[in-house]
Order: sequence, then C-alpha cells, then structure tokens
Amino acid sequence: MLNTYTESQLHQSLKKLYSFKYKGIMEKELCGKICDIITADGSIIEIQTGNLSKLVPKLEIFLPDYPFHIVYPILTTKYIETRNTEGETISLRRSPKKQSIFSIFRELSGITKYLGTPHLILEIPEISATEIRIQTEFPVQLPNKSRRFKKNWYKTDKYLNEIFQIHTFYTPTDYLQLLPTDLPPVFCSTDLKNTLVGNEAGIMLYVLEKMGIITCRGKKGRTKLYTIFPAQLF
Repeated sequence: MLNTYTESQLHQSLKKLYSFKYKGIMEKELCGKICDIITADGSIIEIQTGNLSKLVPKLEIFLPDYPFHIVYPILTTKYIETRNTEGETISLRRSPKKQSIFSIFRELSGITKYLGTPHLILEIPEISATEIRIQTEFPVQLPNKSRRFKKNWYKTDKYLNEIFQIHTFYTPTDYLQLLPTDLPPVFCSTDLKNTLVGNEAGIMLYVLEKMGIITCRGKKGRTKLYTIFPAQLF
C-alpha cells in the first residue's frame, strides 16, 4: 500500500472506516496525486488529522471537477499513554485538554476560499483518541526543532478509541447552525463569547466573514460589528 509509512494509527483507522462506509479504494492515484480514498462514484475522500492547508494543492486540482470530502477529527476526549524505551506502559491518564466543534475554525482559516463550494463536503467526527509518548532519560528536542523548551518525552503515534458524534457541512447555511440562536441582529465577538464559543469567537467570525456568511457593518470603538449576510437566510 502506498504512502502509509508516515501515517498514524488514527489516520489509518479512519481511512479504513471511511473506505468501508463509502465502498471506496484506498491510496489510489488520480491526476498525479495519491488520494486517501476514491469511491465508486468518483468522489475523493481525504482524512486529515493535521494542518488542513496541506490539502490546498489537491483542492486546487480536484474541486472544480470532483466531489471532495474532507474528514477532520476533533479530540473531544484525549488520553496520554507514556511508555519507556522498551515499549512498556508507564502511565495512562486522561488529558485535561480537549477540543470542541468550534476548534475547527483555526484550521478552516487556511482553506476559507473553498468552504461552502458545491463539490466540497466537510465532515467533523468528535472522537476519543490515545496519544503514545516515549519517555526519555534526558530532555530532547524534536527533529523539526519545534519545541521552545526540551522535554523528556516525544510522541510516536495516536490511535482511535471511539467516535461519538459527526458534524457534516455541505452548504454555507450548515455553518450558520454553529452560531447561537439568540444572537442580536447586529453582534460582535463578545456576544459569542458570552454564550457557547469561548476563546474561538474571533477566529470563527473571521472564517464566516471570509466565506461571505456574515458581513462587517462597521465598528463600535475597536470592536467589529457583524450581521448575517441576508442571502444566507434562505
């Protein structure tokens, strides 16, 4: 099988599940690109567990002519399993960090020009996953030099435990369902922070504005004021 050596167990598990669900072929080449799954009706399914902007080259090539289905899991429950260098489990704990459906907007900011287009489907499974860490004797830096401070562990894998709920977005109206139902006609980021979005309010409004779902009506001091774009109400 092609192109699997850098994949996590999480990515492989989701790819197998979606291949079975849609009766697709995994790791199939099309237009010089290896697609995670191509279904019988010619739809392309890409499982992405990292940076969504990495899909831009494929979106540019395929989106005009092929149905393109992005699956991006969010970890609403995360466990951390620490192992020694011999692979023996030292500890297993639940991480205090967790994502919500609103966590997707930071990733969506990199592909806003494609969102809401007729051929694109975005599917967000809420999942439980376990991250595998190897404990080291001394603090280490990662190969990509991304750590500000060295730590005495490094990640090796992540695997799927359970899928809870799935959110699917087809049209701009689907994204509107994430806005609070009691928003005033003219609203700002504070109106979202005071309801259910929390710290993701600013990036959520940025993405929705880029998509043309909401529009800026001006400012009150330094605060931008928005309304839902009328065309999206129908």
